[in-house]
Amino acid sequence: MNKKVRSITYILAAAASAFALSGCSLVPSLNLTDEQSNLIAEYAAGKLIEYVKGHPGGLMTLEDVDRADVNPGMKKEEEVQPEPPVMPEENTEVLPPPEGAPEDAPAEMPEPSDDEEALVDAPADVSAEPTMTIAEALGIEGAVISYDHYETASSYPDNGIDLAFSMKAAEGKQLLITHFELSNPTDQDIEAHTASADFKVRLLLNGTDKIRGDITFLDNDLMNYRGLLTPGSSVDTVLVFEIPEGQEVSSMALMIVGNDGETQTYTIM
Repeated sequence: MNKKVRSITYILAAAASAFALSGCSLVPSLNLTDEQSNLIAEYAAGKLIEYVKGHPGGLMTLEDVDRADVNPGMKKEEEVQPEPPVMPEENTEVLPPPEGAPEDAPAEMPEPSDDEEALVDAPADVSAEPTMTIAEALGIEGAVISYDHYETASSYPDNGIDLAFSMKAAEGKQLLITHFELSNPTDQDIEAHTASADFKVRLLLNGTDKIRGDITFLDNDLMNYRGLLTPGSSVDTVLVFEIPEGQEVSSMALMIVGNDGETQTYTIM
């Protein structure tokens, strides 16, 4: 017991003795013996020790308490020590750079995948004739899909009646909406259905910029369209792209990439 605790014990013992000797004026209902007073003093001293910071039986620093026992979400994260760098072995052979390449030439970066591609410079050969029609490339047998016109806007459709299904261009961008007429030239009904999981749509703009088609919730989106075409009927469908705001359109080539990797290219303007 250190001096501080010993002093507290003496003070309490003296206080208890004083209360016992003070008579009935202070504690009229208690008649304590010396042994009982000492027991009270020792008990009170023990309780005080619990609140003495730094004492083995006293207060604990909260940082030392494993609060996970009370609340698993309060468990402290263990510090992760960084692993030391792996040094090459002495016998490891370092291959020289390819002949003709500068010594400080940077490593080649992997080309972006189609899923990451949004707007990239990608010259493409548009001279190759497609082997199937646009309707066939999109999986609609018997129907005819022909390009009609395009428009640019910050949002589509213009009326914006159903905001949940409307399109809005990002800041500094504008929407390029290409319209296609989907028609049924046959004398039988055609169940027109397209699914964007079966193909990918790209637009080669002005001969250099290859742009990915946007999948929308529009009911006339040609990438995900479902409808019944009666004989001789036609509907307006669209493919939507996003281009830099103010960019002019001089030429367009529609590119449809099937799951087999084969690309069909159609010059539409």
